[in-house]
Amino acid sequence: MEFTSPIDEYIVLKLSLSDYKPSTRLLDSRYRICGFETRDQLRKQERKLLARYFENWSGPYEGTLKGWRKDSPIYVLHDNTLVAGVYLCSENEFDEGESWGQVHYAFIHPSHKGQGVYSVLFKEVVEKAKTWNLEGLILNSDRHLLPDVYLRWGATPWKRIEKKPKPRRFSLPRRIIRRIFSR
Repeated sequence: MEFTSPIDEYIVLKLSLSDYKPSTRLLDSRYRICGFETRDQLRKQERKLLARYFENWSGPYEGTLKGWRKDSPIYVLHDNTLVAGVYLCSENEFDEGESWGQVHYAFIHPSHKGQGVYSVLFKEVVEKAKTWNLEGLILNSDRHLLPDVYLRWGATPWKRIEKKPKPRRFSLPRRIIRRIFSR
């Protein structure tokens, strides 16, 4: 199973910002971290990367996540091409308290995995959360091994939520046939 392959449940962790143990990784000079100020230029690339990894990618793309702010997006560019991103929100979907934000929809282009990009990006997330006066972050992941990374960075397990099975979709001809024979 690939490092960020989807798994059958959501693993929810809490990271108190005072418990954060940052990685010592650094990125070379061809990478740069940016935010909402570059979002208009990156929209096409952002949509493509979100759709690659997430079935329900429109929430972050349209800015409809709970606690969304103009400066929620945090991106990593490599030679001016979007290669990674995440969305920091000032509230969380679990109503865990006003001082707890949430990190959503971490994505990274496959050709940049394993190079420390996400660890450097996450450091930026924590720094921004501190400037927002947040106490901690809720980390909700349905990706293989990502919760283990969060544990190394100081997060603690909080909840597990089983994914609901997806409704079966039938093609139009099959739906017509089912409707005829169900009468």
